[in-house]
Amino acid sequence: MASTQKLLVVAIDFGTTYSGYAFSFYNEYKLNKNAVHTTLWQAGEGLEKSTKAPTCILFDSRQRFHSFGYNAENTYSRLSDEAQKQCFFFKRFKMSLFKNENLNERTMIKDVSGKDMLAMNVFSAGIKYLRDHFHELLQERFSSVLTEDIHWVLTVPAIWNEAAKQFMRKAALSAEITEARLTLALEPEAAALYCKSNIHQLGKFDKGNTFMIVDAGGGTVDVTVHKVHLSGVLKEIHSPSGGPWGGTKVDDAFQTFLLKVFGVGAIRRMSKTETLEIEREFEIFKRSFDPSATMSSVNIRIPYCLRECLDESKARSQSIRIRGDKMIVPHHTVKTFFQQPVQKIVTHIRELINKPGVSSTKDIYLVGGFSENKLLQKEIAQQFPYIHIHTPTEANSAVIKGAVIFGHDPDIIGWRISPYTYGIGSCCTFDHHKHPRYKLRILDGEEYCSDIFTKFITIGTTMKNGRATPYQRFCPVSRNQTVMSIEVVTSPSEDPTYTTELGCQVLGTIKVRIPDLTGGTHREVKVRMIMGGTELQVEAEDGNTGATYAAKFDCL
Repeated sequence: MASTQKLLVVAIDFGTTYSGYAFSFYNEYKLNKNAVHTTLWQAGEGLEKSTKAPTCILFDSRQRFHSFGYNAENTYSRLSDEAQKQCFFFKRFKMSLFKNENLNERTMIKDVSGKDMLAMNVFSAGIKYLRDHFHELLQERFSSVLTEDIHWVLTVPAIWNEAAKQFMRKAALSAEITEARLTLALEPEAAALYCKSNIHQLGKFDKGNTFMIVDAGGGTVDVTVHKVHLSGVLKEIHSPSGGPWGGTKVDDAFQTFLLKVFGVGAIRRMSKTETLEIEREFEIFKRSFDPSATMSSVNIRIPYCLRECLDESKARSQSIRIRGDKMIVPHHTVKTFFQQPVQKIVTHIRELINKPGVSSTKDIYLVGGFSENKLLQKEIAQQFPYIHIHTPTEANSAVIKGAVIFGHDPDIIGWRISPYTYGIGSCCTFDHHKHPRYKLRILDGEEYCSDIFTKFITIGTTMKNGRATPYQRFCPVSRNQTVMSIEVVTSPSEDPTYTTELGCQVLGTIKVRIPDLTGGTHREVKVRMIMGGTELQVEAEDGNTGATYAAKFDCL
């Protein structure tokens, strides 16, 4: 059953720094696409509630899940040093999937103290917590709704490769979300749908208009460019792009600044509770920092242990003063914390604007937590005065709310551009004048060249959502072969020759059973690819029996 027919759509935004979920019922969606519900998370006594919780997970010494979000942060910060050494605490670990060319189910990631744990177990635990949290809310408010009435949407960065997307899919399946009721949504695309549904606030998405979404989150910045088609659906006109220029880069600059002023020893002497306090203090400050303020300095609250360890000479060199529990920092110094990521984002937008097709962009929509930063908003507005710059009032929730809309109507994104060249690893008759000798394989007395890249889709090709490539036919290389392994490979090149070339990546394998040995090596398996959605699909058909094997393939 299609997700548009589901009674309820729930979207999980599993972010680098913050995570949360949103949901809406189909009858609400039909009346008002913006009728999307979120839940509020309590950071602690006296602190404001927010629609997202920190992406932090605490496991005990036996790697059993303990807590998530603010609860995990608070619990870990209060543990003794010895207890912290025994448990596993993960935060801001999503970036471990970014451009990880060796990603698989056995990939290990390190917690904050350097201890290894399976990445799959960490990610699935976080997703499962959010799933279970929603189920508890569902039982309290809508007890008549059944599990099979829910369609889940999991957001992923658009600039992630296929292996990372499929890793997240497997993590969701491990978190007890059924595959048939799961869709992956690209984060900036989801944000585009949110902006499109809020035309009363953000202006009309006129047919023929080209617009850009800049999704500035905690870890990555995702940029997509779409055109509003005559039918009203969106057409991607440039492949998703971006880089690791999110808000955590500002945090890194602040931490470097603290090291310069107070020294490594003082920073290490801070307790985990004090570290957490200064991180939360800076997070609030970071979002509210105004680059146009007339004040010559800003105040940042710091813990007592840093105040007593202040090196006066270092403080003078940085023009720092301490007054009570506040560190007084020159306004121009604070602006430097933001300089690197802001300039990276602006430079990338300029490079895109100069490309054919993108130069007609009329509007830029800033979404994501980092987009709320006034310095980023001001710099983009100054650099592109001929383009309308929009920042939704709920910029931080644009992705998660848009993902709910996408879950109800995934066909609203009508065309996408292939980010890679996709193909199948195969064999062909060995040509001694053409093929390198190290690829020679002899099977049943016949000479074959291995690792041939049989192309299905070329990078940069615009594909209509759900459009399939023509079938290509393959035969077994052995008369007694009963299973054919279809190895799916990507390449950053337009016309690769071998699957072992630089940049090629094996995404996964589909195994097709061909038990009928009649016909020997003349048996046939037909393969096609279906592109245009958020994930590549591959279908294989046994030419003898007609049995079809279809899968959103798994990463190895």
